[in-house]
Amino acid sequence: MQQLSLNLADVVVLSIIIGVVALIVRGMLRGTIRTCDSASCSGNCGSCGSQCASPRIKLTREQRAQLREIDRRAKEAQL
Repeated sequence: MQQLSLNLADVVVLSIIIGVVALIVRGMLRGTIRTCDSASCSGNCGSCGSQCASPRIKLTREQRAQLREIDRRAKEAQL
């Protein structure tokens, strides 16, 4: 009888571990869980707080003005 309860406990623990791993994999596939290594940040590590291999883009005032105009047009097109 002791052996049966030990096996049942093993099954419960393994089920919990498998469930947690499945949730992590599902989150990574859906993109809700992100890693902060340099290969996955694509130059944007603001959320990670670490530096990436590729530098951040620096825009001039004219480029920022053009970007704002493009954003404005895109928002108008969505409405």
